[in-house]
Amino acid sequence: MIYSIIVSAGLENIAREELSERFDNTGHLKILERKPHRLIFRYTGNPRELLSLRSAEHLFLMLKQLPNMTRSRSSLAALSSSLTRFNFKETYECCQQVGINTRKRMPFRVTSRLSGKRNFRRIDLQRVIEHALLARGWHLTSGHSALEVWAEVHGDDGYISVKLSGNDMAQRPYKQAHIPASLKPTVAYSMVRLSRPHPTDVFLDAMCGAGTILLERALIGRYDYLIGGDVSTAALGATVANFGRQHQPRQFFRWDARKLPMQRGTVDKIVCNLPFGQTVGNLPQLTNLYRHTLKEYARVLKPRGRMVLLTSQRMLLDDELQHLRFLNVRRRLAVDVRGKKAWIYVIRFT
Repeated sequence: MIYSIIVSAGLENIAREELSERFDNTGHLKILERKPHRLIFRYTGNPRELLSLRSAEHLFLMLKQLPNMTRSRSSLAALSSSLTRFNFKETYECCQQVGINTRKRMPFRVTSRLSGKRNFRRIDLQRVIEHALLARGWHLTSGHSALEVWAEVHGDDGYISVKLSGNDMAQRPYKQAHIPASLKPTVAYSMVRLSRPHPTDVFLDAMCGAGTILLERALIGRYDYLIGGDVSTAALGATVANFGRQHQPRQFFRWDARKLPMQRGTVDKIVCNLPFGQTVGNLPQLTNLYRHTLKEYARVLKPRGRMVLLTSQRMLLDDELQHLRFLNVRRRLAVDVRGKKAWIYVIRFT
């Protein structure tokens, strides 16, 4: 069966690495294509195993992929006719394996997405797929129990897929408490992965917000100690609520990240979502925060440690790193964070 996962823009290679690490040795995986926001692959194992991928926003079973889509409305006819004689037997079996109930008169709804200049609208794409499935005896509904069919046209490619994942794949069940501008778990996981987790890690997020980065580190594997802190009492309350009694040993502190109450060279990994301009205020305030925070991070980081930072203020961070020439940017990834362009920096001592 052929599947696809949707990921945040810029994290396609991280998702590919996770897929290969998890499933290459099983002999069940073959990655077919890497597209913006998407990976397409063949997998012959149980699809339920794919739901545990942590870099993916959504998991789909691909019914049809139509290359060479044109701007003409005739493209809609090609998508529709591809479903006319399609055998859904394997689709139903796959759905049942991930816990989706199927029946002869299948309730369904269609989500459509469209990019690029076309001679048809997104709603036209949606209606064509709906009519093709209604003609097969399916039942159109808006209920939550419906099978979710996605029809997409991006560039020259058309896709018809069935969504296999629920909201938990992207949102995570542990996110019970939220704060404004909380980091997406898939981005947090990718940042943790870039820190190269090790079982002996002393791991720090000094601006932990709702604790998403810390929780992703806790869930990725063994560690020595988790340390989180934030200047906001509300943020620390959200972290404590999301952790519950799990994931020991750990400690959380209310502090100013510009002056950490920690000894020099005591932390193996620092992973942090640096505040963007909207959350701090004007540029001088943000400059002051970045300058002193970076110095503190460099002070508490071990000589062979690794720092992974997320910011939308690329020029500001680059300028401040110029003053700390003992820090070296090993990798920089452009990513999409809730529709805003940002960058993940991987930093080590020179």
